Amino acid sequence: MFKHIAVAAAGAIAFFALTALHPAPALASFRVCNQSGEKIAVAIAYYGSDEDGWVSEGWWNLADGDCATPIAKDLDNRYYYLFADGDQHTWTGDYDNCVDPSTAFTLKHADSDCNFSKKSFFKVDTGDTSTDYTYTFH
Repeated sequence: MFKHIAVAAAGAIAFFALTALHPAPALASFRVCNQSGEKIAVAIAYYGSDEDGWVSEGWWNLADGDCATPIAKDLDNRYYYLFADGDQHTWTGDYDNCVDPSTAFTLKHADSDCNFSKKSFFKVDTGDTSTDYTYTFH
């Protein structure tokens, strides 16, 4: 009996030692942080290769000082697009995508098919999709 326990314990120690030497690769992510001094609602848009078109998602409601992670996986794109609406300011750009203004949403083909409303998003260049990226609203 003790021999079986000793063998099992030695196997467990070897397994944990190997996993400690070879940790899982870190995932990249896209975060947004709010340092604007006001409460904001954020939407993101990106080209989804799995969806074969543009995707828009929202809303992340951020109090001043809060952060959120709209994309918690490896980044597939260099460019992402943001729109934010605050108590006093709106952050917009030149890239129209569909949003559902009344509730949380994930919309596919958000650049062309829109049953809600369009908002003008601004472009964010992450520079390198292999690392984490954080955009901070000021």
